[in-house]
Amino acid sequence: MDIMSFNSTDFVLTGDISSPTFAAVLGIEGVIGIIVNVAVLLMTLYQRKSWNQSSAVFFTSLLLSHLIIALWYFMSSIAVGAEEWIFGNTFEEKNATCMFVAYIIWYGSMDISATLAAISFDRFLFIVKPYLHKRFMKPRVALILVIGVWVMSSLINTIPFYSTGGYGYFPHSGICSFLNRTSAYFVVLIVVYAIIYSIIAFTSIWTFFFTRSFIKRQGRSVDRGVYQSKNKRLFGIFGSMLLFYIIALLPSCIIIFSIYFDLPDGLYAFSICTYGLVTIINPLIQSYFRPEIKATLVLIANKIGLKSNKIGTSQAMAD
Repeated sequence: MDIMSFNSTDFVLTGDISSPTFAAVLGIEGVIGIIVNVAVLLMTLYQRKSWNQSSAVFFTSLLLSHLIIALWYFMSSIAVGAEEWIFGNTFEEKNATCMFVAYIIWYGSMDISATLAAISFDRFLFIVKPYLHKRFMKPRVALILVIGVWVMSSLINTIPFYSTGGYGYFPHSGICSFLNRTSAYFVVLIVVYAIIYSIIAFTSIWTFFFTRSFIKRQGRSVDRGVYQSKNKRLFGIFGSMLLFYIIALLPSCIIIFSIYFDLPDGLYAFSICTYGLVTIINPLIQSYFRPEIKATLVLIANKIGLKSNKIGTSQAMAD
């Protein structure tokens, strides 16, 4: 990919990719991402008791961040399918909407990563330092942290607005993104994401070994089968979290480094598609650890079961 081609102002797709396939994948991920996140968000808000938990505040923030990314995928699918940026009539309008949409993806991505770091830290305190968690991690504190994450992400990602060749149309893939590899914004991204990933790695590893050590100590006084079951469950939980982090963070790393290194158009498009899975997989994995989600699902299942029973009874009486 030639960096000079980033200066194209005709907003037309020129990359060597299958635009119908790319657009279809982006659109499917966007629609499913919106549906999944809205559904999980409604189930979270339905259980009002969970609002008094710091983890619910972080989880709600994460879902809203995913919605931002899902909307970007949906809009981008329309532009890729049309093989040009169609949002706006004049050059100024197209450029403005393109820069705003590009800002959305980078802002949302950083917000997701930072919120994951906050969730990982909250889980670390809850398991390893429960007395500190109970004392300090109140819902109000969690809300302040969430606001801080959103403000930090929004401010950092405004840097390209003040630099030449910052946000703009990327003709090789037909999307709007950050373009200028010589900008100081790239250095800022490396530093910020390095800090975020370090927090996630540090808290997750510490929590894993602390939990495993606790289970091992408890295993001395319980049946060996129970110990092995808990140990397998521990590896299953942290294994699924590790799988998600790989799915979520590796494509974002590829996208960030693609600013500096020339990547084939197909690989860049593939990394974009892979990152879109975050908006679908993350809410499902995180929901597994959310008791209010399970409670809502049980309630819905019970209501459906009762309704089915009533219909069956009515039909039997009619017969």
